[in-house]
Amino acid sequence: MAEEPEWRWQLVVGIICVAQSFVEWNTPEGPWQEESFTRGVIALVGLGFVYVAKYRWQFRKDGLIPYLKIFRCKPQQIAIVSAVDGVAAIGLILLLKTLSENGVFVPEPASLILLLYAMLMFLHAAYAWLVIEGPLRDEEE
Repeated sequence: MAEEPEWRWQLVVGIICVAQSFVEWNTPEGPWQEESFTRGVIALVGLGFVYVAKYRWQFRKDGLIPYLKIFRCKPQQIAIVSAVDGVAAIGLILLLKTLSENGVFVPEPASLILLLYAMLMFLHAAYAWLVIEGPLRDEEE
């Protein structure tokens, strides 16, 4: 049996990169002359690390593209997981908005990173539904 790929260090690096977008620190301005853009770029790289870690943990193999033949889920799970992801992301965005309105500083890219994650998870769930239960389902299987 093949050895399970290591995913923990990638998750830690990803969480650190994403978490830095929630704190104000002296970020290099970079060629775009904007500190918040640099924080956003670092957070996007962190999301990439989180994705790779999740893929390795979920499918127990190296790779990046979740082919349909490796999915093992019930159709009801698609709706539940996408609803939980959406509610959690919207809740965090509303929390950040409330905090920023009450005088707590929240860097600009924080909400955008959460919204991007929520949209990617929604697209992933929609694609899974389309090919597992929806109109793109292969009738032969």
